[in-house]
Amino acid sequence: MEKLLLDVPLISQLPELPTGCEITAVTMMLRYKGCNADKVTLANEMPRATKDPNNGYVGDPFTPDGWTIYPSALIKLVEHYAGNAVDLTAADIEKQLTDEKPVVVWVSSMHGFTVHALTLTGFDKGHFYYNDPWTTEKDVKITKLAFHNIWNGQSRRAISYS
Repeated sequence: MEKLLLDVPLISQLPELPTGCEITAVTMMLRYKGCNADKVTLANEMPRATKDPNNGYVGDPFTPDGWTIYPSALIKLVEHYAGNAVDLTAADIEKQLTDEKPVVVWVSSMHGFTVHALTLTGFDKGHFYYNDPWTTEKDVKITKLAFHNIWNGQSRRAISYS
């Protein structure tokens, strides 16, 4: 396979969700699947937590003071909309993309955020492609080495559907 690129809808997290990149990236993934998902509705429906992002969103994604939510806390919400969900943390994300299913990944050290989420839209021999909810750039090309460096910085967290 020379290059695989999925036409995943691009959605901006701004202005409503200045710290809601995770749920906006999930919204892109769900829209690609054909779900009638809205980022604000999903942000209101996602679980909340006070300290542990494995249990829910820590902070408020509608303000600059929000922090993050991890895949384990989003499984039930993705299942509700997509019918199923899979925590792909440390898994083979290329296989998921080959099966024409976008993958939401958590990365570090991007745009000044310690945690940021992107929607992977494809890959080729040496690169991944992603939609960025912060910059609203579609199918941005990143080397696999650079991607793995920022993905490893967030413990290779990822979520999709099966």
